[in-house]
Amino acid sequence: MAHPHQHMHGGGPAPETAGNVLHGAPTYDSMSNWYLRGSEDRIRILAQVKPGDKVLDVGCGPGRLALAAQRWVGPEGQAHGVDPSPEMIAVAQHNAAVRHAPAHFQLGVAEALPFPDAVFDVVLNRLMLHHLPGDLKQRGLAEMRRVLKPGGVCLVVDFEPPRGLFGHLVAQHAAPMANVNVRNYVPLLEAAGFGDVTAGPTGFWLLSYARGRAR
Repeated sequence: MAHPHQHMHGGGPAPETAGNVLHGAPTYDSMSNWYLRGSEDRIRILAQVKPGDKVLDVGCGPGRLALAAQRWVGPEGQAHGVDPSPEMIAVAQHNAAVRHAPAHFQLGVAEALPFPDAVFDVVLNRLMLHHLPGDLKQRGLAEMRRVLKPGGVCLVVDFEPPRGLFGHLVAQHAAPMANVNVRNYVPLLEAAGFGDVTAGPTGFWLLSYARGRAR
């Protein structure tokens, strides 16, 4: 059972969440970037990100996907990342600083996003939603719908049960992967108010997607 987490950062407390908050940010960054950076081009295509868009990465971790989004949207667009872990936000801010990237990172939780209604063209999350218990998944997706402009895209990237012997062997040794099926997010997206909901493989090893458009 998940328990609320609260951390101090920047002179104030981070928001509490019953979701899983990751630590060991520098190690996580080096390991996950090695694996995940190859998925970025496909995510850009699936999320239909355009120059000038305003993009939010929910559960941004060390910020790599939001920094990629900042490159995609160019100087006329904006990329934001939120995460409940002060360690992750500190690494994300460092990663942005060394790249002189204007992406903005701040503490926040999926179930109470610190943004007004209808301000983003695209909302992304990659390997985040499975860290939330069931009720928070639905609340988080409702919040993503709230901050999207009408017609905006929400792209959820997560694991799907692997095919083939090697994939099953990998899943047996990776606990989160063994219990996640991104296609289960389809009815949650629909219940949160998204239309045109689809799901399928990203074309990148072990990662699949569910996508909806804000109505």
